[in-house]
Amino acid sequence: MSEMTRRIFFGSLRRRRGRVVVAICAIALGASLVVAALNLRYGIKERLARELRSYGANLVLVPRTEPFLKERDLVILEDKRLKDRIIGYAPFIHKVAKVDGKDVVLVGARFSQLSKISQWWQIEGRWPEKENEALIGSNAASKLGLRLGDRFSAVHKISQLSLSVTGLLRTGGAEEHQVLVRLETLQRLTLLDGFLTSILVSSPAGKELEETVAILQRAWPRAEARTLLQVARAEEALLARLEIFLTLVSLLILTAAGLSVYATMSTAALERKVEMALMRALGGEERRVAWIFASEALGMGLIGGILGCAAGLLLSEIIGLSVFGSFIFPSLLSLPIGLALGVGISLFCSLWAVRRILALQPAVVLRGE
Repeated sequence: MSEMTRRIFFGSLRRRRGRVVVAICAIALGASLVVAALNLRYGIKERLARELRSYGANLVLVPRTEPFLKERDLVILEDKRLKDRIIGYAPFIHKVAKVDGKDVVLVGARFSQLSKISQWWQIEGRWPEKENEALIGSNAASKLGLRLGDRFSAVHKISQLSLSVTGLLRTGGAEEHQVLVRLETLQRLTLLDGFLTSILVSSPAGKELEETVAILQRAWPRAEARTLLQVARAEEALLARLEIFLTLVSLLILTAAGLSVYATMSTAALERKVEMALMRALGGEERRVAWIFASEALGMGLIGGILGCAAGLLLSEIIGLSVFGSFIFPSLLSLPIGLALGVGISLFCSLWAVRRILALQPAVVLRGE
């Protein structure tokens, strides 16, 4: 930048402080809203996916050809290829037993693992902790006439088990008709130590879920991985709608910011059309005149973009705290995109307005026609 160009540049900024401040604020506003929308788009989507995972498993593993799965094969789910893809899992064994002469489905489970993937279950009382304790579904409790603290006996063939009710379960699903006990307890009752009938798995939704199923099929060929379609499809539909909504919001914000900056820069260019005409009349090339205005626009775009990025990060964190009660991890793409948008909008709107002014003949402008 030559000395003359530098003097024109800084002199123009000093004389037009009001317009410059308005333009920078418009750029910063547009950049901040776009940065906030991008952070929310990725941060909320990831957070919402984690929140949805607390509402139950979306995969089930069942035997492919044999009647049971082997408990020792659970180490496959701890493999490094799957560990990061699985949020949690719970092994089960199901058997029909007699309680007061009535058929009841007994379910053996590891409650420490089951509680992590079933946080939405409503339990009156507490989870079983001891070998002779049971969690009973609300419908099963009504059928058997049992309440909290009651004791009952479950009979499977020639084996008998005495249990006490520590919790009543409400899920709105099949679990309300079942009696849940410790996995090891039911395995001993049924003489099926080391065997399982199914495993519920919680995994991130979307494309990652399909990849997880494919890896499971290869790593555990004796197990068949089935997607719980109702849960998985609901998650994917909700996340897809959220992404479309945030994309549309980002586009609308970008359009509004562009129009605001264009109006500000067009007004500034019209105010300086005599100055531009005089430069050209004195022998200045159109390209040099445009470069002077582009330098001003670039400076305003950089300042507005930086301020907008900072404001956008703050805005996204405020929204994250108010909606989810926690901070949203900012997207690494949001900052360069916000800065690029600030500079790009400023340059585009400024040069578009300047081009229209430069199309006028200097003599016509100087005569005031």
